[in-house]
Amino acid sequence: MTGTTAPRFDQLGALGWRDRALDGLNCVLRCVEAVLRFRGLGPLAVARALNGPLDPVGRDLAKDFDGCRVDYRTAFDDGGRNVPFVLESLAAGEPVMVLPDRFHLPGDVYEGRFHFHDHAVLAVDRSPENGAPAVLTVLDTDADPDDGFRRHWTLTPALRPLFTWVGTVTVTDAPDDSDPEEYFARRLDRDTALLSVGADALGELLDELTEAGLGPVTARALHVLVLGDLQPLLFVHAHALAAPPAPGEAPALPPGAVAVRAAALGARLRAKRLGTALIAAHEQPDPLAVYPRVLELARPLRTALDRLREALVTAGGREGPADPGASARLRARFAHIERTCFPLHKDAMT
Repeated sequence: MTGTTAPRFDQLGALGWRDRALDGLNCVLRCVEAVLRFRGLGPLAVARALNGPLDPVGRDLAKDFDGCRVDYRTAFDDGGRNVPFVLESLAAGEPVMVLPDRFHLPGDVYEGRFHFHDHAVLAVDRSPENGAPAVLTVLDTDADPDDGFRRHWTLTPALRPLFTWVGTVTVTDAPDDSDPEEYFARRLDRDTALLSVGADALGELLDELTEAGLGPVTARALHVLVLGDLQPLLFVHAHALAAPPAPGEAPALPPGAVAVRAAALGARLRAKRLGTALIAAHEQPDPLAVYPRVLELARPLRTALDRLREALVTAGGREGPADPGASARLRARFAHIERTCFPLHKDAMT
């Protein structure tokens, strides 16, 4: 992408990004958002492209979207096998999302310790090699805002193994510019039923984790579930209903949808508080002693999800039948997060 305009992390143009990148979206979605903006989509079109079913159980916020697709390539045994694809894509003007193996990431807190995959950056440019190792420019939500959230990676032999998990973003549909009232109405019954089932399943999972107690891996898997899937699910749903109103103006939505939008944003804030508290607890001298107090933040989250359910029903949504298998599916998904993002025995971090 050398010599051309590249994607960037623009807090002013991003969805709800105020003080930190976890304001509504996760690091993966900030990368996808940057590519969608690069492709010419405005804020409402981005939100609707990122939107999908309001499903806390079955929807994966790393890949399940209405208007775009992320195609992933993995090489967990040797990330170096993905490097030619990354370089060729960048040379062709295609940004590449990288979920690095933090074991190989220089300066990372887990360098040389654990093969964790719980963060994403966006590679947007490469220098000509000219016989020397290529230098990649990546956008990283954890990098310095004053430098445009950029980092520069020199592709030394030691760095190449970190490219174990990479992906590219494709816009799959024309921007959805349908009327907000019509957009809300055509999704209402489906989203009400899915949210109702999902809130119950999440409550059961939280009860199970509270009773069993969080360990080093389950605590991290919970922050990934809460910040990586649940918070953006709620946040994107709210922003897809209508663009944020100007100061002093009412949202261009029917009253029922206004209440749903407010309830979704309230619930996403509770999810953010639980997730960020878990991240802070990981770094405490005795995290296992802190996790029970942090889990108390699950109660207001569950209350907020119940309020969202009530708002959807009041707006005319139908809850639908119970789904007795939902809890087992969510627990299986949680276990998948444990295995994929944090593939080590639970006792290894004590």
